[in-house]
Amino acid sequence: MESAITDNEIDFSKANKRPQILAALAAAFSAFVMGTTFGWSSPVQPQLQQNSTLNTVVDQNSTWYIDLDDDQMSWVGSLINIGASVGAICGGYLMDRFGRVFVLMAVSIPFFTGWLFIVLAVDPLMLYVGRLLGGLAAGICCAVAPCYIGEISIPDIRGTVGYFFSTNIGLGILFTQILGLGLDWRFISGVCAITPLVLFALLYFVPESPYFLVKNNKMDKAAKSLQWLRGNLFNVEAELAQIKSRVIEDKTQQLNLRDFLRPWAYKPILIGIAVMVFQQFSGLNAALFYSVEILQVAGSNLDALVSAVVVIITLLIGNFLGAVVVGRLGRRPLFMISEAIACLSMCVLGSYFYILTNDPEAAKPLAWLPLTSLIVFISGIGMGLGPLPWIISSEVLPAKIRGQGSSIAALANFGLSFIVTKTFIDIQRAVTPAGAFWFYGGFCLLGILFALFLLPETKDKTSEQIEAFFVTPNHNVE
Repeated sequence: MESAITDNEIDFSKANKRPQILAALAAAFSAFVMGTTFGWSSPVQPQLQQNSTLNTVVDQNSTWYIDLDDDQMSWVGSLINIGASVGAICGGYLMDRFGRVFVLMAVSIPFFTGWLFIVLAVDPLMLYVGRLLGGLAAGICCAVAPCYIGEISIPDIRGTVGYFFSTNIGLGILFTQILGLGLDWRFISGVCAITPLVLFALLYFVPESPYFLVKNNKMDKAAKSLQWLRGNLFNVEAELAQIKSRVIEDKTQQLNLRDFLRPWAYKPILIGIAVMVFQQFSGLNAALFYSVEILQVAGSNLDALVSAVVVIITLLIGNFLGAVVVGRLGRRPLFMISEAIACLSMCVLGSYFYILTNDPEAAKPLAWLPLTSLIVFISGIGMGLGPLPWIISSEVLPAKIRGQGSSIAALANFGLSFIVTKTFIDIQRAVTPAGAFWFYGGFCLLGILFALFLLPETKDKTSEQIEAFFVTPNHNVE
């Protein structure tokens, strides 16, 4: 499965990186909009349940009065995952049918409509519909945006720009957390409703994926797109020929279900699912669940909303560090380092809570330990386990099944997120908080072994080289 021209024969030294970065930032802004959607429920929950002084509508006879019970609030928080799962399933087909940029622009509609339902909500049902629509758009974004970013980037910056997606999710969450410190929930929702319009405007100026255009026999547009992305000094003919060769190769056989039983298809899909498994079972949900208690143990008087802001800022710092070093270290070593940091932090947190439960006096001198462990853990996750699964899953998937594979990986992420969130309390009750932290620490150890023996390195690798890894019988993970 070799192309007539490989990326090894293309000199990318004259390619201008700035247009690729700008296009990647525009696509990654969809993750910012997604972050506002996922981050919204936490800061507004006290207001929706009339437990906050920030509410501007307190008259129970008013049409705009909202007071949710715990069950209704639970639906508001969880329906987004159902919508996202549906969106993840649809995203791959939509991007292969209509194009990456077109679909990312189109998701502005369900995003905006969802926020409109929430802003104008007069009953819980309108909130439910708004959350479902926002989740639907978010799921589509997760399947489409990482693929677009990977397709338009030259190999030596693909890892760095891949971090834009996860960083923007964190920035979107931080944005809503900060707004939640002092604004009414309807006003927060109204501000968030502006972000899909910004996404639409940003994407209007960036080109469609050259691979998609070549695949649809739009060679002139593909050449213009590639020239825009690489700059005027770069000769796009060789790369365009390489893309065309790859498309012809992909079209030689019609994709059918039996293809998914072949190593070149099922192995990268399993890799994509596996990295999502290790991301979700890293213990992030457990750490976030206990973040306020950990800060209180450390002597902090910060309230829950401020604590959440501190945690997200720490996560973003880790994202920044990861983006800086991923081009030098590679995906696989950084994944192992992140897993090792998470494993150590989870084990330390588990040990502290074990001591706190069995001998509170002995735990007092160690009050600094959980906060330190939390900071190290969140930074480690932000550096690797948070963003890398999205980068790796988009890089390892062959172009022929990228749409379907991206949908499967995104669906796995949302499905596992739902499972982990719903089972955390049960695990905690079954094995105590200490046991829960140790359980996730054990998963992190398995993640290290997975990366060591099964995870391929994609740093500076061309699409052909990555695909060959899954075809060659005797290969090395290096």
